[in-house]
Amino acid sequence: MAKCSKGWHRALPTSGSRTGTHVPLAPAVFVTGKGGVGKTTVAAGLALAAAEAEGEAVYVEFGDGAGARRVLRDRPSGLEHVVLDPSKAVAKAAAPVFGSATLAKLALDNFAMRPLIRAAPAVRELGVLELARQVVAEHPGKRVVFDMPATGHSVAWLKVARQGRELTGRGPIHDLCAKLEAELISPGHASIVVVTLPERLVLWETLTLCETVEQEVGLSVDRLVVNRVPHAPPDNALADAVAMSNIDGPVGEAAQKLTELLSIRDAVRKQVMEALDETVHRYGEEKGGDTGLTLLPYASTDPTARTVAEWLRNAGAA
Repeated sequence: MAKCSKGWHRALPTSGSRTGTHVPLAPAVFVTGKGGVGKTTVAAGLALAAAEAEGEAVYVEFGDGAGARRVLRDRPSGLEHVVLDPSKAVAKAAAPVFGSATLAKLALDNFAMRPLIRAAPAVRELGVLELARQVVAEHPGKRVVFDMPATGHSVAWLKVARQGRELTGRGPIHDLCAKLEAELISPGHASIVVVTLPERLVLWETLTLCETVEQEVGLSVDRLVVNRVPHAPPDNALADAVAMSNIDGPVGEAAQKLTELLSIRDAVRKQVMEALDETVHRYGEEKGGDTGLTLLPYASTDPTARTVAEWLRNAGAA
């Protein structure tokens, strides 16, 4: 079982308490999770927190750069934004393999090579990983946070270096895979952050993802971020509202509505904590130890990257 399933505590980071023992993050941080869980905002928050703490950091995304435009509109000067285009990854990453960009272009433009590359997704994934390695190498001493694509693609990209090294005995592809493992996809060089939601089915799927990452990639998950966890009602708030609802007049009517609202909120919170108990906490008790669980609170509107950065810092998870 991956680290992400070991005994986590429940306190929300907004209380200033920590949810587990958070190991330091490596220079390269890969943030993954299903669509719609808040992955991009968490990745941006981690990058922003690193930039504010250390002066400089890099936020990397794949595709068209829409993520940063959405969540990092007011990014500080110390936070660099890099966009990697998977469609161009093979050509750019092949230059070190062939010795020069010119030779790489000649080889990849070869009539026989083009269908081979199109039919071999692993070649494209290796190209993307090599570009990621180059970004980290070009920014020594800086935190580089990668906002990974959808979960399935993330795991495929991360495990391709190990698979390639094991399948090829020697040659440039073998050497590239070995280099990627040694310099990027290895403990101390890379950290995995998984973002999820506090729902039973999603949590079970997340634990399966953690196991897959550990077994097929060779890395433990250093942070499991459970997003949108509802706050518990303030102490005695429900009891006070119930008592006030017995008062005649407008005050009692308002208290009755408040009682209904707090009751629903309390029930939702209990369901969430039961879901965590049945999944994450249960496996934690079986495996023992604490690690980087981080519970981020539910917000009525989408939080900004700066807000998430503050939550992560307060939780000791940034």
